Amino acid sequence: MGAGILPRMDLTALPDEVKELVRAQIEAGRFQSVDEVVVEALRLLQEREELFASHRDELRAQIAEGVAAEERGELRDGREAVADLRRRIDERLRSGE
Repeated sequence: MGAGILPRMDLTALPDEVKELVRAQIEAGRFQSVDEVVVEALRLLQEREELFASHRDELRAQIAEGVAAEERGELRDGREAVADLRRRIDERLRSGE
């Protein structure tokens, strides 16, 4: 949509706590209008959604990697992994690292 298609936004339809937050932002000089506050809020919302999407994709890739490792028989149970870590820590302590 181009500029001027949407009417200027006002605060009347917003909950009181949101109205106060918008007013505080304008009064603090961070924004000149309700529209500017809304534009920035929507930009931050989009940024957050993109960040969550990238984390979600990364998590899915890590899950797929774990499933593939399990299918190849490369996983160890928790007790085995902890025992291995303790053994390595003890070796380092003995060697003075």
